[in-house]
Amino acid sequence: MHQKVLDNIKELPEFKLLCKKKTELLSIFKSCKNNEIGEIWLYLGNKLEEHINHEKLNFDEENKTLLFLEEKDRQHLLCCISFIFLYLQHLENNEKKNKHISFDEYFEALFNKITELQFMLSDKEVRESFGKCLLQICELNLKDSIFSENVKINVLLFLLWRCCSSEGKGVDISKLKKYKDFCKYIKWETPEKTIDSFCLLCSYSLNLPKFYENADGKLFLSYVWLQHESIASHLFSKMVHNTVLLSYEAINHYCEIIYMAWKNCSGEMQFVVENQIEYLVQLSMKCPIKIASRFRYLLNIFHTNKGDKSVNNLIFKIYDPVIWRNLMSANWKIRFNTVCIFQLIFPIVDPCIKNINYLQGMEKAYNSLFDMCEDENSCVLQAIAKCICYVINELWEIISEDKRTKLFDTLINKLLRGKSYDNVKTEVVLGFCEMAKNKKINKIFMQIFDRIKYLINDKCLRVRKNFIILVLELNKNLNPSFSNEIDYNELNKRITKDFFTFNIECCIKKLSYIKQEHHEKIYNKEICEFLRLASNLITYSMWDCDIKEQAKKCINLLNEYPVLMICISRFSTNLKLIDRYNLACVLFEITNIKLREEDNMFLLKKNENKNNIHSKNYIKKYLLLKDPILNKKYIRYSSLLICIYNFLKLKNDEEIEVCNSEHVQEFLKTQFLEKFFIDSINTLMQPYYFKILKHINLDMDNYLGIHKYGCRQLNSLYKIKNENMCKSYIIPLFFKWGMLETFFKKNIECLNKSTEYIFSNLNANEIVTSNNSEDIGNTTYSECDGSSSDVASSSSYSDTVEQSDKESIIKEGIEKHRKNKKTNETEHIVDDNEGEKKIFKKKELANQKEMNALIFLSIVVKKKKYHNSLFKNYSNIIHNFICKFNYILLHMFEKIYMKDFILPAQLISKHNDEKKINKMDIDIVKLPLHDKIKIEKYMCLYVSFFFFGFNIYFKQNNISCDWDLLISNTTKCIELINSIKFINEIEITKNNGFSKNDHSISNNIQLEDKKREWTSYISIIIHLTIYFLDMVEYTISMKKLDIEYTDFNNFIKNIFLFYKCYEIISNDQKKKIELYLKIWNRLRSFLLVLLNFDYFENKLENKLSIVNTFFLFTYDIVPKKNIEDMLKKYHLVYKQKETFCNFLQNFKKNNDNIDYMESHIKNTQEIFDTMLSQKMKTKRG
Repeated sequence: MHQKVLDNIKELPEFKLLCKKKTELLSIFKSCKNNEIGEIWLYLGNKLEEHINHEKLNFDEENKTLLFLEEKDRQHLLCCISFIFLYLQHLENNEKKNKHISFDEYFEALFNKITELQFMLSDKEVRESFGKCLLQICELNLKDSIFSENVKINVLLFLLWRCCSSEGKGVDISKLKKYKDFCKYIKWETPEKTIDSFCLLCSYSLNLPKFYENADGKLFLSYVWLQHESIASHLFSKMVHNTVLLSYEAINHYCEIIYMAWKNCSGEMQFVVENQIEYLVQLSMKCPIKIASRFRYLLNIFHTNKGDKSVNNLIFKIYDPVIWRNLMSANWKIRFNTVCIFQLIFPIVDPCIKNINYLQGMEKAYNSLFDMCEDENSCVLQAIAKCICYVINELWEIISEDKRTKLFDTLINKLLRGKSYDNVKTEVVLGFCEMAKNKKINKIFMQIFDRIKYLINDKCLRVRKNFIILVLELNKNLNPSFSNEIDYNELNKRITKDFFTFNIECCIKKLSYIKQEHHEKIYNKEICEFLRLASNLITYSMWDCDIKEQAKKCINLLNEYPVLMICISRFSTNLKLIDRYNLACVLFEITNIKLREEDNMFLLKKNENKNNIHSKNYIKKYLLLKDPILNKKYIRYSSLLICIYNFLKLKNDEEIEVCNSEHVQEFLKTQFLEKFFIDSINTLMQPYYFKILKHINLDMDNYLGIHKYGCRQLNSLYKIKNENMCKSYIIPLFFKWGMLETFFKKNIECLNKSTEYIFSNLNANEIVTSNNSEDIGNTTYSECDGSSSDVASSSSYSDTVEQSDKESIIKEGIEKHRKNKKTNETEHIVDDNEGEKKIFKKKELANQKEMNALIFLSIVVKKKKYHNSLFKNYSNIIHNFICKFNYILLHMFEKIYMKDFILPAQLISKHNDEKKINKMDIDIVKLPLHDKIKIEKYMCLYVSFFFFGFNIYFKQNNISCDWDLLISNTTKCIELINSIKFINEIEITKNNGFSKNDHSISNNIQLEDKKREWTSYISIIIHLTIYFLDMVEYTISMKKLDIEYTDFNNFIKNIFLFYKCYEIISNDQKKKIELYLKIWNRLRSFLLVLLNFDYFENKLENKLSIVNTFFLFTYDIVPKKNIEDMLKKYHLVYKQKETFCNFLQNFKKNNDNIDYMESHIKNTQEIFDTMLSQKMKTKRG
């Protein structure tokens, strides 16, 4: 039979087939004699040698892997392993007949050969298959021999390898624990590869949470730790390294491993382990503070088990020689670390000494506490404060009365009052909070509270917050009226101040891009927590009465401290939702009754002029502030409505679920009737009523009148008078009701058609000659955009506005024009005039819709919560808008900046006659956009859509938008602005404009008309350019603009030169100043962004050149404070401070050759000198 096996082994296919015939092969093994079996192993070993020689293997130097060159050789090895595995199964089946099994020498040779090979090969399947053989051998009753010892060592290596692999499971770790006794066969003194591999795998297992978090894994490692000094050193080094990096949770598992190792050690290994623990103690004292805390945590299990006599002995043995010396160290960090340990092991007294010596040791420990309070370092004092509080709390019963008194005096007099460090006071108060929870100690606060109650008004927020926690804890554990001893007048002032601070911080935003509202609000959790705790303290007994009494208390508190009551309504959490709703309803009812009393009717008085609501409200508010009685009433009732809003606001998911219940819904319907909100419309109370409406959890069906009003407001945004109301209240309300989608669709489609119309008419009527005065009159650059007004007449515009909304647009937008025309109308109306009126109305209506869409979309694009609806449903339209408007911008800038700019000489010269004026043949370019507001809104939408599309939505959804082309066009626009040449630049810069007293120009009507046309045209160019700066800033922030080849010096200069042109020809002094300041402020913020960019870090000359140009055109009408603030910010930007200061000092000297700006330069230099002298005084001081 064995011959058949030998024949099948020769060829791989037959060998594979033989290994699959398990039953047949087992019967063959059973029938074979020992010498025949030996012959099989000899032949198999020789055959295997042919397949595993060095010519059959390939070592990859780069990846450090050893693999077979051919698959057939690998398959032959796998077949050999399978064959051996079946033989081992045969031995297991016949094990009862043999007491001890020993293997043939040829089998052992073959097995050792495969063992060595499988560890060298980078083949997972081979190792797994052979691992089964190793585990199978362990199940046999082997005779002790060198071979059996090697097998057992290799079993450990295999199981460790498997546990460290990604497929390792808890079962493998359990098997390691089962075979842990095999470690005794490892010859630690003999240098071998197997020992190195074992040490490395054990060390690596400390990186794996699945291993060290497993109870069997921890037991195995603690057992291995005690086998020999070398493996203990390996594991300890790895543990020390990982302690610096891993989480505290992982360190906790390390604690258990080293503790189990110490508990089970003896003899020499006990000395080794205790030396390692001593080394950890040194690290916990002498490492940097954050790292030292990790090593303290690693030793924590010994500190918490110090009640165990053996542990206590170890602590004294290790700590006593070093702790007292390190407490007196010159390095404050070592003192800090040592005090932290001293707290955990206090007192360090030898447990074996007699009573008298024990008391002396305790006295030494107490005296060290008092001595350490004289330390000058605040961090060390903080650790001492924590230590003393911990000692009092833990050892209260064994501390004498004198010691208790002395320790409390030390805390109050030295650490709270004497040193007065915020961190120390905070630590003491935290310690008091822990004592307040201890029933054995907390009665002491009856005696000491008067000495510490001033801390509730401490300047440090954390001290105040933790002291309130202490008071609430004492209220709970001692006496509910304990908090009555506090001075609430001072506390109320402090809460009010902190509430203002909180609201100011909420206005500060972390911007991801300087011009977009895509940001996170700065949310100060600590101040919120203080306000919540303080509110709960003030209202601790406020809610322990019926609902009417609660309402009375709220109103009384609001009359005296309105801001405090608002804070309580917002942050208090000790009133349940249903109780809050009941209280809000009572307060709402009282408010509505009071506002309808005769003395308060002015607050609900409607504005007569509905078209001027915005300005009327501001006038009323101004008058209220002037009248203290009216102002007080306004504050009282507006604050009351804000409190109601805060009480109605839902704070978590649980409250939302309760609020959606049928019972609560019915309650809200009956209490918050629509008529009260309708009555508030167009009154001073409207914002506050609508604020409440946002948080009443009812749908639109209960507020149909409000819905109609909201629709009218959203459809009349073009008036630019109700934008803030829509932004703050109506749009969020419609979003909550799910009614905003209609307006999204209508306005985005309108924007799309307007953009398409502008794009399709770019090349039509671009140049308007000066001789065609009639055409110019029709296309004057004013507040009305005629070119884009034809959208409705030129395209099929699907109007979704309700009939009432159409009427409001026609009435309020067109009737005004009709009334203005009535004075010139005669009784005879020609049919042609009627037709012209209809066309005009149609254009005017389309113009209003376009403006409405621009304002609406510019509001919603700035709020993150609307983005999903906007970008998800209308991404194609937005993409189309970005691409089209990008080209429109490029087209406009090409028409403006492609040619050299010439300001007609007739407009510069003061001496003109009619012939000269008639010869004015310079063309004005007709732009597709020539309305300032529309330019602003279009640019806002373009930059916002570009920003969010590029960074978020289109990028996430892999929508290709040809971003490179779009950014390339933006770069071209910047280059065009840089490259324009002013033909009569010298005349423009030297001309100071017409004199105010020169009336000769006003007599020439034709010249005045030309001036108005050019003034409007230049104003549009300036506005288009400064709004385009948002896109320039964004392109810079994306690092898509090659700044090295972009001359921003010319960019800024050219904008100012356009203003000089405007200044020369404009007669309106007020508008000139307004426009100049607008340009100056915008360029100031642009420069700050530009100079903060890392490219300019080493380009000092470029920086100074740009700043020099900017200040060269800085007029004396700019407030001095603005220039000083700007200089402070720029000074921070420059790393070369001295060079920048030298530039400021020599600004006038460097620009002496520019005589026409002499007065402005002189004024600017005076401001520079004042600031520099102040800096010098500060340095000397």
